[in-house]
Amino acid sequence: MKIDRRLGVISMTLVFVNLSLAKYLLVLPSFIVQEAGNSAWIVQILKGAAALGLFAVLAALYKPYTGLGLGEVNRRALGKFFGGVLNVALSAVIILRGAFLFRTLSEALRTLEAASASQEFMALFILVPVAICALKGFNSNADISSIIIPFTLLSVGAMAAILIPHFRFANITPILGEGPVEIVTTAVGKFGGFFEMIFLFIFSRYVSGYKTFKRSGLFGIGAIALITAVFMLMYCATVPYPASKKFFFPLYQLSRLIMAGAFIQHLEPLVVFIWAGIVLCSLTTIVLGTGELLASAAGTKDISGFVPILVAIIFFAGELPQSEIVAYDAYRTVLNTGHYVYIIALLFILLMARGRKIEKA
Repeated sequence: MKIDRRLGVISMTLVFVNLSLAKYLLVLPSFIVQEAGNSAWIVQILKGAAALGLFAVLAALYKPYTGLGLGEVNRRALGKFFGGVLNVALSAVIILRGAFLFRTLSEALRTLEAASASQEFMALFILVPVAICALKGFNSNADISSIIIPFTLLSVGAMAAILIPHFRFANITPILGEGPVEIVTTAVGKFGGFFEMIFLFIFSRYVSGYKTFKRSGLFGIGAIALITAVFMLMYCATVPYPASKKFFFPLYQLSRLIMAGAFIQHLEPLVVFIWAGIVLCSLTTIVLGTGELLASAAGTKDISGFVPILVAIIFFAGELPQSEIVAYDAYRTVLNTGHYVYIIALLFILLMARGRKIEKA
């Protein structure tokens, strides 16, 4: 795919923030509260610190390969065949996560706004825009993220300000929630957190250089750690535990607490708009990322031929769960296990590349 321009730190940071917020503003807070109780906000701080350290190590190993992109580095480090197989395997894990994210958004919209709508209609509403945006290219997706993310942050920030009278310190005590063991276990081993960082490596050939790549990762991880910790704290301070374990769509439930007049007491449509915007951009990024990996496996730089196939896979894989509950459980399982694949794959590829000294090839 043609690179129209090299992206800077802000653009890459916004793409990363959008990719992470898609899960955090949809369902992930309730998952983490179920594990760590009302200390979920501490979990996010620890996740951010761990992710910053890991990214610093991986970025140092990746320095000679920034202009190639992860798929091409993998192909050169392992050879055309084995590198291609690993690229396809990574694509399968990523696209499966995208499929369950699509199904989760679809079920959320059907539950809250269009109960009688069919899955095919929701796919038309969600996946057709994703396909169009993906065909426009990564630069266009970055431009859309630069519009969606500021609006999203302003909207959630305004909602937080309105909800201040609902905050109760007692709701976040005891501070350590379910205990330090559960906090550390959840922070380190569950729900990934910030391991969308693999997309920074996949899209590294779109940035203006190594410094931009490294700063984008550090700023992106820091930003999402801060944003999600504040959002978790807002959620836990507003909704007492253990009731907070039961609210599956936290942002929507918080919006329903606002009763301050005829105009601002109906914020549910705003929440739906936020969900749709960030998830559409996130799914587009997922399609583009898997397209990059598959294009490298095929020995080409044009990913446009893969886009319709990937979008179709997202739809059909997303329809595999037979019910709403099964779909949520499937998404939870993918979030709980996928980050291990990303970490192991990144370390393996970079160590192989360094060992074979492909930067000198």
